[in-house]
This record gives sequence, C-alpha cells and structure tokens, in this order.
Amino acid sequence: MTAAVFVPGATLLRRRPVSGVALLLAGVLAPLFIAVVLWSRREDLAAFVLDQTVLRVLVGVGVALILSRLIAVFVAVFDQPRRRSSGPSLVIGVIVVVLLAVPVVYGMVRIRQVDSVVGTVFADSGSSEPIVVSAEDESGSEFHTVLLLGGDEGPGRFGLRTDSMILVMVHRKSGRTAMISIPRNLQRLQFPPGSEMASRYPQGFDDLANAVYPRVYNDKSLAVKYLRGDLEPPAVALMEGISYSLGITIDDYALVNMQGFLDLIDAVGGVVVDVPKQLPMPGNVPGAKHPLPNFVGPGLVSMDGTVALAYVRSRSADSDYQRMQRQRDLLTALAAQVDPSKVLGQFGDVAAALKGTLRTSMTTSEAVDLAQRLQSGVIDESLGLVPPLP
Repeated sequence: MTAAVFVPGATLLRRRPVSGVALLLAGVLAPLFIAVVLWSRREDLAAFVLDQTVLRVLVGVGVALILSRLIAVFVAVFDQPRRRSSGPSLVIGVIVVVLLAVPVVYGMVRIRQVDSVVGTVFADSGSSEPIVVSAEDESGSEFHTVLLLGGDEGPGRFGLRTDSMILVMVHRKSGRTAMISIPRNLQRLQFPPGSEMASRYPQGFDDLANAVYPRVYNDKSLAVKYLRGDLEPPAVALMEGISYSLGITIDDYALVNMQGFLDLIDAVGGVVVDVPKQLPMPGNVPGAKHPLPNFVGPGLVSMDGTVALAYVRSRSADSDYQRMQRQRDLLTALAAQVDPSKVLGQFGDVAAALKGTLRTSMTTSEAVDLAQRLQSGVIDESLGLVPPLP
C-alpha cells in the first residue's frame, strides 16, 4: 500500500508493465520533471508561472498526481489474492491519498486564480510591434516605453478619467529607467494626420487630456476606429495623442483604477514613503477602509492602500504638479519594496485586487521584467512636464 501511494505503478511493472509505466509517469516522473523545470527557472519564476500554458500544464500535472495514486491504491487492493482484507485496506489507502492531495488541491485552486487573472488583466494586441509608433522618434527601438494610467473610477464614481499619466522608459541595453509625468490638464492634445481623432479635432482635443479616455469610451463609433486586438480602444486613442504630441513611440500601457490601486497596496503589505513635509489629506473616497488622518509626514510614513491613495490624490496644500511628483515617488518606493517573486505567495489577495481593476497590453514576461527593473529602486530620471514652479 505504501508503494502505491508514494510510488504509484512501481508494484505493477512486472505484472502489468504498460499500466505500471503510465502510473509512474503520471504520478512521479511528470511532477518531478515540473519541479526540476521550476527550480531551473527560479530566477525568472514569476514570469514563467504567469504563462497561461504553463499554468494549465501545472493543473494537469496536479490532477494526474492525485488520480494516479487513487488508481494505484485501487489496483493494489483488488489485486490482492485474499479479497477479505480489501475493504479496510482500500479505506486506509484512500484516506492517505486524500490527505496528501489537500496541499495539491490548494495549489491547483491558487493556480486557477492566477490563470483567471492573467486572462483578464493581460490583453493581446495581436502584434509584437509597439502599439503606437512615432515617425519622429529615431530611438524608439532602443527603449521599452509604457504609459501608466491611473483612473478615477471606483465605487460611486463613473466615467473613468486618467488623472495620472506616467511614461516609464526603460533603455533595453543598459536598463536605465526614466519616469515622466504628463499633466492631466494638458490642453489641445494633438493627433496624427489621418487618424480619426485628428479628423474630429483638427485644432487639437477640445478638453483636458484626462478626458480623452471617457470621450472615446462613450462614443462607440469613435471607439471602433481604435480597436486593436483585445486592447482598450480609449487607451489606444490616448496613447496615439501622447505619442504624436511628444514625438515618442509607446510600446504598451497599463491602466489601474482607484479601488484597484488601494486594494493592491493592501495586498502587498503596504508601502513606506519618505514624505518631505507635512501633507494634509484630502476627503476620503468610497471604498476606503478606514478614516484618514488629517496629515501625514514629515519623515518615513508607513501607508496602507487607503493612505497611499490619499497621498497621491492630495493637492490641498499645493497643486496637480506636486501631486504628479508624489505619484512618481510612491511608484518608485513601491517598486523598490515589492519583490515580484514574493508576490506569488500572496497571490490570492493580489489576484482579488487586480481582477477587473488592472488592464495592460504588456505580456506577462514584459510586466515582470518592468517590475524587476523598477524593483532595483534606481530611477535614473524622474520628472514632470510642468510649468515653472515656485
């Protein structure tokens, strides 16, 4: 019985070699092979296990691991010459297999969570080329440029506006990284000649830049012109305007709403930010998990999601432009403090935070690579496109 549970198929190799080999492959060799592969890929484990094909293989191996042992137990019991002892032996064998299966089933549930989130969060553009290419950008292929968008959508708030827009540029060879904030109140955003937005707004967009997303989202005849695989048409239109206005190629985007940002910070255990001076907190948002303090700082402040969201939204003592700096500061601190590989151990909470609140055009490997580059804590350039400030 012990051999049937721990090495299914071993006792059948002489009498039933085909069945014995099949059970041994399913119950021992396949899981062992997967374990070796995971160990060999441990340096990029996060990117590897976020591949949906890999996730489904892991689930299949988990099912095979359990079923092979159940089958081996039944065969071992009913192959006994004296059938009178088969009942108790069968019950004991099944109980042992069930106990061994508990952690496997738990892991499979987690894997299914990851698979579900990957399918929701990571959209396919249908091409490996950058989403928006600027003819003026002669160095576009040297950088991986991602437009990070923070939307004001959340409980009780409708019509997402992109109040936070940050270009993250990573030099592919050196890894040098820059973050550039784009003002939400940028006016007369320009679009490339011949594009649908340019034909509708030949003098430039007639509202603030953060209104492009809801304008395209609510106009289905406009949105259909920006369909690109499974990507968000409003995000593609906004990328087109920023790319043309700044003369820069943009490879990808990532969009998160307020509630997702709040829950994500909580899921990874919070973030510590160095606040240079006392900052008044704004009014709380629906979905906040506790009342806000009146002020935070100065000094190192440990923030949960509620406080972190208020920190990047506050403009009571300054303006949108200082708020843009705080957004970059928090992103830098968060990236430096969160290890992507450790997040896998917290993926139940992280999955709940991400599903339905984060969308990106990056592949899983690109997203993990970007997170790892930011995780080094070294941002070579951090600036905002702002007027002269006092």
